[in-house]
Amino acid sequence: MRKYLIYYILLFTVVTGFYFLYAYFQLSGNQFIYPIDDAYIHLAIARKFGESGFWSINFNSFDSASSSILYTLLLSSLIKIFGENVYYPMFLNVAAGYLTTYWIYKYLKDFYSENELKLGLFLFLPVSLLYVMVILGMEQTIHMLLSVVAIYFIKKNFDSDFEKRDLIKLLFTILFLAMVRFESMFFIFCLGIILLFNKKLKEAVLVFLFGALPIIVFGVISVMNGGFFFPNSVIIKGSYPEGNVLISIWSIFKKGILLNISFYKLFLFPLVCIGIYLVDQYRSSKLKVLFKKEYLLFIIVGTILLQSVFAVIRYRYENYLMAMLLMVMVPMGIEYFKKIKLGRKILINYLFAFFFVGFCLVGVYRFIISDSAVKISSKNVEEQQVEMGRFLNRFYKGQKIVANDIGAIAYFGNVQLLDMVGLGSTDVARFYIENKGLDETRLNNKFYTFLTDYIAKKHYKVAVIYPDWYPDHVPNSWIPVASWKIENSIGTAQNRVVWYAFNMEDANTLKENLKKFDLNRNVTEYFYIYE
Repeated sequence: MRKYLIYYILLFTVVTGFYFLYAYFQLSGNQFIYPIDDAYIHLAIARKFGESGFWSINFNSFDSASSSILYTLLLSSLIKIFGENVYYPMFLNVAAGYLTTYWIYKYLKDFYSENELKLGLFLFLPVSLLYVMVILGMEQTIHMLLSVVAIYFIKKNFDSDFEKRDLIKLLFTILFLAMVRFESMFFIFCLGIILLFNKKLKEAVLVFLFGALPIIVFGVISVMNGGFFFPNSVIIKGSYPEGNVLISIWSIFKKGILLNISFYKLFLFPLVCIGIYLVDQYRSSKLKVLFKKEYLLFIIVGTILLQSVFAVIRYRYENYLMAMLLMVMVPMGIEYFKKIKLGRKILINYLFAFFFVGFCLVGVYRFIISDSAVKISSKNVEEQQVEMGRFLNRFYKGQKIVANDIGAIAYFGNVQLLDMVGLGSTDVARFYIENKGLDETRLNNKFYTFLTDYIAKKHYKVAVIYPDWYPDHVPNSWIPVASWKIENSIGTAQNRVVWYAFNMEDANTLKENLKKFDLNRNVTEYFYIYE
């Protein structure tokens, strides 16, 4: 079955290589641009940490805009050892992509048969979107890799009754999982609970310990340096109970699952398949038998539910879940298709087959809709975010700038950023956290006053933002100088950014600087009349 490894690697190489080259040849420069601005947040923090020890996009503060301890440390180590290079994220992601491909193959080969390998070969790319993750240059590829490896070693440990060597491998996988994405807490929690149900007290304690250790260490360091226990991005983007706990939990559940279309698109078909399988196989069994035999299903389903309720299942954050689902869905699919082939044409088998085909078609659908995004997004980021970074580096290097999309600006601009969203600025994040219970009108009014006073007090020079992202409306005191607009925007939040100044002198200077700048010819520039 070694030949299937070659097939897996070849398929991954061809698909990833095709989309990389297609995206690259859309660009006007010679440097590959990542299709998502967030990749440059990691690079900016890694550079600052490697050069000066500050865990921030800025020069002299602790502002955790990254929720991946491991990825930022890896990038920072490469910068420290080999010097700065924009291709480090691509290098790490390509390596993680090949390793993920190998471990998916290894899991199906070691525990199942050639039939599972064949089906996995057709499904692993469209279901997991692994090739997209690699090209994005984000930590999600490593997260997917470690999740796949964790599934492998969980199964191996249960099969070997937690033989010492297998347990050690699992524990270190858990340690790195906790470091790569804070959402891994959901997976680690579910694994620990399953171990407790199976009376594996020692193993459960070790899993919780290894999973919590890096989060606690980072949290303590962050608080000691003026930050929060969790990264800004986790606190701002995450959902957690507040006020009336029961009402809050119900509201979070409605938003994350009941009224979340993405949840149904991604997980309805596989969850129904899992339900059919459990009813079919264990309808007369006790619950403890299910937890003992189908531990992987409960771990994965539990992680899906917790991620959906308390975090995000769109924009790439869901793909590690899809990869884990693939690993349990393929063997179940083969089992039911065998039953049908052997003439067991009963309703439940056809019902499973119907929903399994639905799961596969969702993968095909995701593959198709990702096509244009991967092809065009690098061009979008080059024309908008990278151009903003180039402009700021030329005319405002080292100066204080206000923005609300911060990746490429932070990396290429070399400026002191105030992030209006709060991911890269702890003071803004603190404002949102302290005022989260306010209604929208009161929050906007209070934020308006806070930001106006903050900008004046700290002497910021200019702002470049998506105006629609400003709560309520952009302050009337801000002077709009120019706007940049790109076409066919897929990879950016909006197709237009506006440059603002905070006084007439800075407005005139900004206007002259914009006129001098060699703007990408694909960007349309408009100047406002403000005098």
